[in-house]
Amino acid sequence: MNYDDVYRLHLQLLSIYEKNERYSSSHQQQISYYKKQFFMFAEDNVQRIFVLNQLLKIHEKTREVLVDSCADRYFSKEVSVEDISSV
Repeated sequence: MNYDDVYRLHLQLLSIYEKNERYSSSHQQQISYYKKQFFMFAEDNVQRIFVLNQLLKIHEKTREVLVDSCADRYFSKEVSVEDISSV
């Protein structure tokens, strides 16, 4: 895999994340900052990959919170169903 392939993969992942999610203002400010870096200052694919990686980390951080929240809700429902069945 070369830098062009990695660059294209990062772009695909970023486009999927951005298509499916809207972010809080603090995350949106970070995303806007890195997008400016990407479009204005990144001169080659190595720099672009670095900036895209920073953007993906922001999206992943948000996803991690969502996954944890879903897991917590799932297990709290499971516990409540067990409590009900034992009565």
